[in-house]
Amino acid sequence: MPSGSTQFRYTQTPSKVLHLRNMPWESTEEELVELCKPFGRVVNTMCNVGANRNQAFVEFADQNQAISMVSYYASSSEPAQVRGKTVYIQYSNRQEITNNKGTGDSSGNVLLVTFEGVQPNDVSIDVIHLVFSAFGFVHKIATFEKAAGFQALIQYTDAPTALEAKNSLDGRSIPRVSTGSTRQHLSPAHYIFCAQRFEY
Repeated sequence: MPSGSTQFRYTQTPSKVLHLRNMPWESTEEELVELCKPFGRVVNTMCNVGANRNQAFVEFADQNQAISMVSYYASSSEPAQVRGKTVYIQYSNRQEITNNKGTGDSSGNVLLVTFEGVQPNDVSIDVIHLVFSAFGFVHKIATFEKAAGFQALIQYTDAPTALEAKNSLDGRSIPRVSTGSTRQHLSPAHYIFCAQRFEY
């Protein structure tokens, strides 16, 4: 693998949408387009996303243009930079950018998960992570108790990954794991109900 290629994921399926990480704080759409326009026509962007507002998405008119940009920086000795900061580029899981306007129906990269018929101690963070990381990288997990029961917020990298997890797990059961002094055993399953939430 070429030196410096750690900023790319070669195993990803190409997409005309690229995901850029480590962007400068409050970078502008103009800066994003300036970085990308040598490789093709940019048709949509999404800036200042992520918990630290240092990520962005750019959509090219054609997938080959996105491939050209990824290939160029994968083989270049000079990394992609914005304001002197190295920007890490990879293909996005999404095939197009949908700019959500924050309406109540807008979906995002966070799942609100309700575990039916369990006590908080019945489900550990490790078990939640094991189940939900099967669909993509889990950035954060927050658990809490509400009137609806034991719940968790699961944050993924992007909305398509969260949607895939929601569609696969909503209404399904997973075994409840009980830990004894020397062994673990499975007791009757509890059920997962997922709702897709806002996007960071």
